[in-house]
Order: sequence, then structure tokens, then C-alpha cells
Amino acid sequence: MDPDAANLKQPSSLNFMFLPPQVSEISVDCEWRYKTPYPQLGFRPFTEGALGNGDSFGLYWPIGLEAREPLVVETWHDSWQIQPTYSSLSSFLDAFKDAEDEYPEPPSLEEDARSPRALFFEAKQRVQSQAVDDAVALLEQALDVLPEYTDALCLLWAQYVRQGRIDEARVVAVKAIIAPPSFGQRATKQLRWLQGQDDAPQLADDPIWQARADLKLSYGGAKTNGDYAIYRTAIQAYLSASRFIEACTLMQTYGELMHAETVSFQEREGFVRLDYVTEQIAASGKLPNGPRAEP
Repeated sequence: MDPDAANLKQPSSLNFMFLPPQVSEISVDCEWRYKTPYPQLGFRPFTEGALGNGDSFGLYWPIGLEAREPLVVETWHDSWQIQPTYSSLSSFLDAFKDAEDEYPEPPSLEEDARSPRALFFEAKQRVQSQAVDDAVALLEQALDVLPEYTDALCLLWAQYVRQGRIDEARVVAVKAIIAPPSFGQRATKQLRWLQGQDDAPQLADDPIWQARADLKLSYGGAKTNGDYAIYRTAIQAYLSASRFIEACTLMQTYGELMHAETVSFQEREGFVRLDYVTEQIAASGKLPNGPRAEP
């Protein structure tokens, strides 16, 4: 991918993206090294609130929003999931204080009005109540905070379709396909719907839209999988078009999916974890406020 990748080093400190004012109140792991695609670039763990089973809370800067204050997310290592629980470090610290050094429960919208997780779950309730407009507004708020929130993208797509906002639904469907599996389900329904769409002028140059008929979004248990070649081609197309947010997002998705494959599959695909993470860091340096790890 990026020819400059081999010249980059691993991150060694926390001065590469915007830091929240209260960062001195937590014990950030300043020796953290990105060795595998999960947890992803832009994540930095800290010890407060950790359950001691490998899961931890951490700062997370959404892709392309590195100049903003980070979220506080929670890792679920058994399922390789990340929960975007708190909209800010101050919100987490309030919850942690109230929990008296125990595990802080996820906040409600009343407690954290911009928590992506709280917005998403409230939107699900509104969908069940047939309050589609309300659900859309909540999901759009969640995605303003965390644009690569896969579960929110998938749910928003469904509501746009219900509202007849087909052009917007197509765009969101593509975003859901390239969004990381650590933030939610694979967008199989969205892909099948896109495969039945004939014309989308606003997506004419998008490589995922162009390749939609050949994508499967099914991983594991097979000797070969054509999705990975499609993703590699799409990443290069996004980079060539200076669409660096899409490129970095799809690189994260590719890395997480490939990381879950067998070693023999990875070898057949020429996937080397440390080399790939280095390529991700290089690509993220093209973001306006990148890189997402200090070179």
C-alpha cells in the first residue's frame, strides 16, 4: 500500500492528537504499542474502571476527528468489540466517581447527551415505537460524534429507506460496509439492498459501489475470499482520490477482518500484522490532523 510505511516507527507518547484537559486524572498507558489491528489506531487504554479480564476503557479519537476531544470507549476482547460509551473523558470521570472505584455503568442520555452508545439505544427504542423521525435525529447525532459507528450506520440506513430518502440511504449503506466490525454488525442487508440498486450518481466514483455485485461480506471458513482483493483495490482508489477518511476506515475494517482469519489464510493473502499496522499509520498521516499514532 503506502510506500512510506516502512519508514515509520511505533508510537511512544500521547502528543499526537488532541488531549482532553483532564488527562492527568487517569492512568494512560503511555507505553502502548499498536501491534495488531484490534484495538485499532486512535485507541489508547487507561487503567481506571478496568475489570481485570483483559477489557479496559480507553481514549478513542474517531477517524478524521483527531483535533476533537476523544471519546471514552470500552473494549470487549472476547468478541473484539468496542463500545462507544462516553462522549468525553469528563463524562467518564463523573460516572467513575459515582461508581466509587467500581465498574461504571453506561450512561443514559440524561447523564451524557452525546454518548454514541446511549443515542443508539434510544434510537432503537424510537424505532420500536414507530417514531422514525426521532430515531433518525438521534442516529445522526451519534454519527456526528462517531462517524464510523457501524451499528448506528446500519440502523440509520433502514430508517432512511423507510422515509424514502434513497439517495442518502445509498451513501449510508456504503459507509456501513466500510465501517469496522469492532463497532457493530456486518452490513449484509445493506449490501443486498445496494446490489438491487441500478443508479447512484453521487456514488459513481466510489469503488465499493462499483464492486457491490462481487462483495459477499462473509468471512472465515473458506480457503479464499474475493472480498479482500476488492477491499485492497478500494483502499488504493480512496487514497488516489485523496479520500483519506474512507481509506483509513476501510483499512481498519480490512485489518480487523483479516486479523480474525487463520494464520494460513493470512499467509496466502500476504498479510503480516505488524507490517499492516505500519501501513495504517502511514495512511493516517494523510489525514488533516493525523497520524493516528505518532511516527
